[in-house]
Amino acid sequence: MSDRIIELRTENSRLKKEVQNLENKILSLVGMISLKSSGGSEGKNILNEQLINLITSTKQQLNVVSPKIDRFYANELKKLTQKGIPILIITNDRGGIPKEFQEVYDNLKAISGVKIINNPNVRYLLVFNSEEAIYSGGALVKEELEKSILIITSIREAAKLRKIASIFSMMLPSFMRGK
Repeated sequence: MSDRIIELRTENSRLKKEVQNLENKILSLVGMISLKSSGGSEGKNILNEQLINLITSTKQQLNVVSPKIDRFYANELKKLTQKGIPILIITNDRGGIPKEFQEVYDNLKAISGVKIINNPNVRYLLVFNSEEAIYSGGALVKEELEKSILIITSIREAAKLRKIASIFSMMLPSFMRGK
């Protein structure tokens, strides 16, 4: 009988450790995905601030999906390439971009370290690196993001970032997709 009690106590202890590990995993996921609103009178620059923070904190590669990019963000991306960090952009075909943004497109295309892939179906904004992703409506245009009321989804969870990278990869031409 005492052997059975010892066995049950050992099993109870093991189960308590497993429950604690599970609780720790759940707690680590809290805050890994957040939703905020941007725009309006109260949150005018929230999305722009988050995007600038993400761009400047990138250490390896930055991936961007945006229908168009303005001069302000093109300059921020250029600064990143000057640090030797590659940038992969998926955007609309040059002909599908409004005239006032075509010069910016041409300038970005000429920057060493920036690779632009054209996809005529880009309708949202996604900027991500290996540590964080920001998803929203709109385009990488500072003034439009200030004026629009948008939902910002920020993701820091590794599994979700891998899923985003997988979706991003599907938008690339077949020869550029990861194996």
